[in-house]
Amino acid sequence: MKTAAIVNPTSGYRRASRLWPRLLASLGAPGARVTTWWTEWPGHAEILAARARREGFDRVVAVGGDGTLLEVVNGLWWEPRGPLPSVGVVPFGTGCDYVRSFDLGRGLRDKVMTALGEATLAVSLGLVRLQGYDGQPRPRVFINVLGLGFDAQVIAGFRQQRLRWPGKAGYFLSGFKELGRLTHHRITGSLDGRPLETNAMLVAIGLGRYFGGGLMITPGASPQAGQFQVVLAQKLSRLELLGLLPGLYSGQHLNHPRITAAFASRITIHADPPAEVEAEGELEGLTPIEVAIIPQALRIAAP
Repeated sequence: MKTAAIVNPTSGYRRASRLWPRLLASLGAPGARVTTWWTEWPGHAEILAARARREGFDRVVAVGGDGTLLEVVNGLWWEPRGPLPSVGVVPFGTGCDYVRSFDLGRGLRDKVMTALGEATLAVSLGLVRLQGYDGQPRPRVFINVLGLGFDAQVIAGFRQQRLRWPGKAGYFLSGFKELGRLTHHRITGSLDGRPLETNAMLVAIGLGRYFGGGLMITPGASPQAGQFQVVLAQKLSRLELLGLLPGLYSGQHLNHPRITAAFASRITIHADPPAEVEAEGELEGLTPIEVAIIPQALRIAAP
C-alpha cells in the first residue's frame, strides 16, 4: 500500500515527535515505505489528509489523539478528488477514546503494525450540520462522539485556562470549575421523526462508547452500527452530577432516572439558550444541529 502518516508532534506530551521515527525504524522495510508528514498548526492535519487523497494514497495513518483523527477524517471526506483511503490510528494523545472500541494491539509497536496492516473494518460516520462561530452554516463529519452542553463548556474552559494543566488533570479541573455555572438548556427537536422536548445539561450522540479520557458516555454505541446512541442528562443538580462520575466509567449512569438513552439515525436539536457543540474533544460551533448517520462510510485498520 501507498501509505502516509500524519503526525501531530505535540501529542502524548510531545512523545510523538521523538518516538514515531523510532517506531518506523523498528519495523524495517515496511516502516521505510511510509511517508511521514508533520502537522504544524491546528487544522493542518485536515489539509494534509486532503492532499493524501488527491495524491492517491491507499492508507492514511493518524498519529496523535482524537482531535488529530477528527481532522484527518474530515480532510479525507470533504476532498472530492481521488479514491477514499482507509485510515489507520496510532494513539499518542491524552484521550484517544475512539480506539478503545477496537483491539489494535498491546504496545505502540503492535499498534503501528495494525495501522499499516491489511485488515480493515467498515465503520460509520456522523454528518452534522451546525452553526459555526462565524454565524455561517458548518458541515462536519465525526467518528466517535458529538456532545453539546456541559462537556463542550468543559472543553471551552480547558482551552481558556491561563495555566493549563495537561491531559486528564486539566480536563477534570475545568469540569469542577464549570459545575459552578451549570447551565440547563431547553431542548427541542426530533429523533428519527419522534418529537424531542426536555430540559438537559448535556446531550451526547455516540458512534463510539467513550469520551473525556475513558468515560463510557454512550455504552450501547458501536462504530459499525447504522444508528447513534443518544444520551440526555436532564435536570441534574451539581451534587447529583458529582455522584454520577464513578458510574460514568462503566456506563452505570444510565440507571439514573433523569438520564435517558435512545437510538436514532437522524437527529435535530435546538437548544435555548444556544449550546456549544464539540466533536472528539474539539469545539465545532453552536446549536441548532442536524445529525445523520453515514453507514459503513470509512474503513479503519483493525483486526
